[in-house]
Parts: sequence; structure tokens; C-alpha cells
Amino acid sequence: MKRQRMVMMAACFALASCGGGGGGSNDNGVALRFSGVFQETQEQVAPAADQFPEGNDAVGDTGAFITLGSDQTVPGDRNNDGDLDGGFLGVENNLDQSVNLQTVKVELFIPGAKLNNPVVTDSIPFPISMPPASVDDQGVRTTSKTFAQTVFVGADVIAFLTQNQTLLPAPPFNMTVVMTITGISDSGDSFDTNEISYPVTVFGPSL
Repeated sequence: MKRQRMVMMAACFALASCGGGGGGSNDNGVALRFSGVFQETQEQVAPAADQFPEGNDAVGDTGAFITLGSDQTVPGDRNNDGDLDGGFLGVENNLDQSVNLQTVKVELFIPGAKLNNPVVTDSIPFPISMPPASVDDQGVRTTSKTFAQTVFVGADVIAFLTQNQTLLPAPPFNMTVVMTITGISDSGDSFDTNEISYPVTVFGPSL
């Protein structure tokens, strides 16, 4: 009986680790984890590409600010060097198979807005393929990691906020961007990562 229970537990763990046959099962990021939003490791002047964050040296991007009527996207080009600043999304794959990332699901929450929260929902294409986790000769498991920069608050969303300022709190106000990344494994199982919240301070138009 004890052996039977152990076999059943192992089978249940295997099912959970591969997504349980689809439907977005992920146990809060155990199999596919959204590790956060990060800064570029080294800022370069365009057209030179910024250096992507890497592994444990990645520095967290703790938030942004935008001015309605001036800024177009988040992340944006705050230092006017011709390329985006920050906004690198980190993802870790702990599965024994590759995962094709699909989209970033985005929800915007603005406390005090005269609109239902979330005030905006969006889905951003995020087509990235991640290799499986690796296991060395000592049995040490290492997740595969990727960092990719993307605009997660688009120009159409900021234009909507600019055009509907009477429905928003008096500036400056806080806006929280809540993101979840979706992916599909080689076996066809679907995954939704854990949520990450990214704070944005919104200022009114410059006079």
C-alpha cells in the first residue's frame, strides 16, 4: 500500500510539472516563472543595441513615470537617445521541454478613476522560444532564462488615457500595470505565469 501511494504521488507531480494537460496550470510560476521587469545592463546610444540583462546580474526596473500628451509608450525613451529604456521582461523555464512564449496579458489599474478597474486590458505579442531546463552530472537543475524588451503599455492605451483625463484622478496619480505571460510547451500544454505588478506615475500635460 505504501509503494502504491508513492507511485500515485509521483504520477501527480509529473502531471503538475507538465501543466496538467493544458488550461494554464502553473502552480504560481513553478514550471514557467515571470521573474520581473529589468533594466538594461549597459545603456548604449542608438543605433548601438543596449546590453541585455543577464542571470543574477540583472537589475530590477522598479517603475516608470509618463507625462500625458508627451510620452507615447511604457517603456519609453526617457533619455532621448533613440531607443527604449528598461522594460526587459524576465522569464524562467523549469520544464524538461522547450516552451514557446505567446503573449503578455496586461491589465491597468488606476485607483480613483471614474472607470471600472482594470481600466484597460490588452494582449501584447511576445513570440519567444525558450529551451528546457538543464541537469548537470551532479543532478543540479538549472532553469533556462530569457530577457526580452517589449512595449507593454502601447501608444493607443496612452492616447486613450490622454483623451479621457476627466475620468481619471487629478495628476499626478498612480497606475499599476499587472502582467502575466502565456506560453505553450512542446507537448502542447499551456501555461500562465505568476503575475508581476509594475508601478507607473502619471503626470498631467506640460503647460
